Amino acid sequence: MKERLYEILSEEKTHEIIPFLKTLKAKDKKELVPAIKKMDREISKIVMTKNSYHTSGSAEQHSIIDIASFVCMDRKHYGKDYWSLFRNMEQTNEILEWGCPAWFSDFINESVDAEYTAFNYQHIIEWSAKGYIQPSPELLGSHLSDHPRDLEKYPETLKVHFWHLCEFPSRSLPFYKEWLPLIQKLINEEKIERKRFLKECLLASNRNFNKNVTGWFMDAFTALKPSDEELIELQDELFAGLPSVQSKAVNTILAHLKKIVSSTDFKSEEFSNFLPNLLSSEVKATLMASLVLTEKLLHKEETDTENLGMALSAAFVSKDESIQLRTAKIIQKYIPASDGVKVAISHYSENMLANARLILEDYLSNEDYELEEVSVERMELIHQENEVQEPQNFEDLMFFLPQAIDHSGTYYYDLALSGLVRFAGDADSGSVKLMEPVFQKACKTIAKWEVAPYSIILCNMIINYGLMLIEKFPYELRNLDKIYRKIFDEESTREQYKHYDKKIGPIEGISFGSFTMSPYKKIAVDVFDKIKKGNTIPLLSTVTHEPCWISPAALVERFEIYQNENIVPNDYDVQLALQRCALDNTDEALKQAEEKLKGEYKELLVFFFNKKNTPKGPFTHPSWWMTAGITRSPETVFEEFKDFGYTTIPKEFFTGNYNWITTDNKKNSYYPVELSITIPKYHFEKRQHPLFLEYCIAEQKDSSDIPALLWSFPNTPAHVIAKIIKIGLFYSGLSEVYERGLTLRTAQALHQIKKPLDSMGYLFLGTTLLDGDKTIRNTACEIWLEHVSLQIIDNVRLGEVIGLHEKLEWAPVKRFTDLIQNNMMNVSRNHNLALEVMISSILLQMETPITNLKKLLEIYHEILALNQSKIDAGLQDKLDSWKENSTLKKVCSLLLK
Repeated sequence: MKERLYEILSEEKTHEIIPFLKTLKAKDKKELVPAIKKMDREISKIVMTKNSYHTSGSAEQHSIIDIASFVCMDRKHYGKDYWSLFRNMEQTNEILEWGCPAWFSDFINESVDAEYTAFNYQHIIEWSAKGYIQPSPELLGSHLSDHPRDLEKYPETLKVHFWHLCEFPSRSLPFYKEWLPLIQKLINEEKIERKRFLKECLLASNRNFNKNVTGWFMDAFTALKPSDEELIELQDELFAGLPSVQSKAVNTILAHLKKIVSSTDFKSEEFSNFLPNLLSSEVKATLMASLVLTEKLLHKEETDTENLGMALSAAFVSKDESIQLRTAKIIQKYIPASDGVKVAISHYSENMLANARLILEDYLSNEDYELEEVSVERMELIHQENEVQEPQNFEDLMFFLPQAIDHSGTYYYDLALSGLVRFAGDADSGSVKLMEPVFQKACKTIAKWEVAPYSIILCNMIINYGLMLIEKFPYELRNLDKIYRKIFDEESTREQYKHYDKKIGPIEGISFGSFTMSPYKKIAVDVFDKIKKGNTIPLLSTVTHEPCWISPAALVERFEIYQNENIVPNDYDVQLALQRCALDNTDEALKQAEEKLKGEYKELLVFFFNKKNTPKGPFTHPSWWMTAGITRSPETVFEEFKDFGYTTIPKEFFTGNYNWITTDNKKNSYYPVELSITIPKYHFEKRQHPLFLEYCIAEQKDSSDIPALLWSFPNTPAHVIAKIIKIGLFYSGLSEVYERGLTLRTAQALHQIKKPLDSMGYLFLGTTLLDGDKTIRNTACEIWLEHVSLQIIDNVRLGEVIGLHEKLEWAPVKRFTDLIQNNMMNVSRNHNLALEVMISSILLQMETPITNLKKLLEIYHEILALNQSKIDAGLQDKLDSWKENSTLKKVCSLLLK
């Protein structure tokens, strides 16, 4: 039986597969399933050619397997393939005639969730007539929506199935332009009931359809031009659509309610029940339409002004000044200042803008509303809450390593290396069995085509360690060699590709396609050497506190161990440790260094921990001293270091101060305004004592792992941030996933580092506050909020960056004003004062009015009112000049008062 199927497949005898299958009994079909699956895998293997790829099986062979799978498999094994078998419908119908599976009807009904099917509405009708399926209403509606033709061919189509289309539309309905004219024609011919269809259009607003489908029904409702009489009759359905999550539905319904609001038959009380929810909307068009309707309602006699007044107060949730002013004027004009209305409005007083408060003075209490000041706690990079938890024994390490593989590029990587140094020699015949799943995960991860550089190092470390353990525990780890051989053979086939970087083998022989990873690789080689020799002296650079910090006290303790063992630490390990050391509180560590250390170790850390100290040497390891100097005082040039030979490295890489400019590319429509940053070229020089930094600044390639480098330079991240700005922030309209991901990860890393910003930090933060991606903007906003609370931010400097961008309209000002109103304003008095300084600084950079400058000025006016401040003296002349602009005249006059 299996041999016969294999013969048909190998000789591509498509005409013989159905006769063969007809001879099989139910038991035979079931037994044949594993063989069918195996053959399917064989013909589905990808064959790579020089310019393309294809499967190993021919079209005839795939057809044979498709037929055999359908006939022999049950529903579970056949899966959800709605394409392969049905490409040849004549053949499919032939199969169904002699052997329609019992599961076929359920299988077809589930096709409503499929992206695409090779059968259509007509096929479903035919199969239903022959009894092959019992189609569900959802199936009929979904497939009919793809079939805007021949609607009168089957009596049930217009009588029943069309209404299923309204109740269960597919995603494709809005993309067939034929539907609406066809429906209008059938309504005119009275073949579709007009009133019922109008009602179905409104009910679509709350059926959880996607916005395209909901929008189509709203457009259809409007296109049919319902009369006032029809609208009055449909009031219940109109009101039912007001809570819809789709703004298109809500705004369409409000537009039609506006036509009948003046009618005596309008259900005012029912509408007022929906008003608070409508006025809490984030959609300005919904808010304005709701206010217009409410004002029309208040024109009518015998209107319940008390309830409407209390409902109107919900509009003050919006921070849009035009909405608040419109609401305040309606309340002042129509709503008496009763106790109930005053209480309702007072609930929103904290959110009310200054001009709205002036209008509603009679409705508010006389108590002045003041925001509290945030009490500032001293920022500490090293504290108990962020201390990392290291593995404490071999068993802990085995459970920790899979997490480290999953958290590539974070402190998990460092703790994994540290754990291997400490506990690699502790494996015994019982605990070593835990190594197999860890080894398997490392192999599975490294076997992928694209693997993060830190994962390549760690997985290789685990694999090589596992191979080393096999010699000691051959019985317990007998499966490891088989697992390793499989991935080793797979990589051997990949090595034929020109740009493939070898990932498996001795650590010193692996490659990443990234020069930046060289010092990490050198540290890893040293770690594996420790493992082989049973040397448990700790690494200096292992993180002690999240996300990337080393406690100064721990650094002293580790140097003391090397001193006592009379061993010189790895050069790159020392530099990485210095780069990661938290320098905000070093007094106690300084004392310990002076007491416990000697010679160069002592002089190095005494210099490093005290900014007042000058370097005294001995300078046996120039790279250590240079790294300490850059990390401690990046803008200081130490005369003592002049003979180290590092003068060929451009000073920008030490100071972190790069030249940048926002330019107007008038000739470039794709990038009209561009952020240009100048990063000097640096070619790596072979020297006796290379800097860790040199490997990073000499790397010219882009890499998605660039943000992870911030964990290696948390004290001086400027050279990393500058590169990210050049790659991913040169234009505010970038929408590519790569650039967005790169920028977001950098913003998240900066948020975790929690240090005062340097010049590139301010450029990055100011630029991301204007970014087109909402998540990136919100993350940048979180950085600003926290830095203001900790009083570690210069808002003048930040405002200058934003102002220099926006004077050329680098990004729409509305992005920034929305962010201020929704996230940055009225957080605390401290934050309002910081906003005042920042906006003043932004405006000082402006020369001529830009689009939406009015909104920024209105927010500035509001902030000044809240802070009881006056405009920056430097803005006087600018506002006088801008006042000549008709759009800005009013707000400029208010600011100049």
